[in-house]
Amino acid sequence: MTCFVRRGLAWLLLAVASPNAALAADPLGRFPINPDQVSVAGISSGAFMANQLHIAHSAGIMGAGIVAGGPYGCAVDRLTDDGVSALASLAVGPCMSVPSLLRPVTSYAGLVSDLAARGWIDPPQNVMRGRVYLFAGKADSVVAAQSVELGASLYRTLGVPAPQITFRDRDLPGAGAGHSWVTPNFGNACDANAPPFINKCGYDQAGEVLKTIYGPLKAPVDRLAGRIVAFDQTEFVPGAATKANGLSDTGYLYVPKDCEAGAASPCRLSITLHGCLQSAELLGDEFYTRIGVNEWADSNRIVVLYPQAHATTVSELPAQNALSLANTNPNGCWNWWGYGFDARFLTKQGVQINAIWSMVRRLSGQGN
Repeated sequence: MTCFVRRGLAWLLLAVASPNAALAADPLGRFPINPDQVSVAGISSGAFMANQLHIAHSAGIMGAGIVAGGPYGCAVDRLTDDGVSALASLAVGPCMSVPSLLRPVTSYAGLVSDLAARGWIDPPQNVMRGRVYLFAGKADSVVAAQSVELGASLYRTLGVPAPQITFRDRDLPGAGAGHSWVTPNFGNACDANAPPFINKCGYDQAGEVLKTIYGPLKAPVDRLAGRIVAFDQTEFVPGAATKANGLSDTGYLYVPKDCEAGAASPCRLSITLHGCLQSAELLGDEFYTRIGVNEWADSNRIVVLYPQAHATTVSELPAQNALSLANTNPNGCWNWWGYGFDARFLTKQGVQINAIWSMVRRLSGQGN
């Protein structure tokens, strides 16, 4: 989205030149995953998408980590016969920077009920069992803390008990963060609001997200024993039209050694979503290897799925969808405002949500 700082050509060249970008993308395999132990987390556009994925598939997702993301459906203008009408102007304005202009939280709870009544998302009663982590950096100049607070309020309105919601903001570890995924010692200065949107604040956000969702965990490893897997995302998109739908051809997976095929007992699965300007197209392997999730995953038998968004240009869109710049995705954001004319973007029928969920089903042996 235009509110994010754009990368220069040098970043694109670095991404192309990265040896990780050259990893062969094989079909996604199956691993011993417990389908009752699936969670999702994300930063910025990835946080909005994590929220959408959680509410759309609440029967299959046990918890969510939302870092700098606002309430479900906040970019929706109205419900239509075919889906929803959403506006990029609502996303950039009220959802992110002027949450005082958003409708009451009960309005978004009503949208959840309406979509569930149509069978487009799981029954909202499932959300009540979820464990949710939300984070707002005090120095974040991109997504207002009030927007994140409204996201927490919506979860409470949907019936999630207060003890199951962890909200981190002022006067707590990492509170001084800018717009970023927060780590103990990797990335920009803590209060930065700049690429790669990974800040070092002396705070282990990855660990707290996973512990909030899964409960007590073993300490993270110092040295990884697992492996990164590059996989083909095109098979999960109708007509293999990944780029036109804001998805890269290749996604990534972290597989702990103890979660390889033939493991004696099943592992958990964490879907972890990058934000705008954080895909492997721009950062190489930085997001999926340096934010601290893999170290916790390795010691706690958690497979980590890192789907990848794509920075879509007008030339990559079907002619009927290229009429407005609002349908492009120049910064590789996840679709939480309906770009590309996807009227079901926040439901189970949304192209990106369906693609990610199909990956989950493949990994856990539930789908083709």
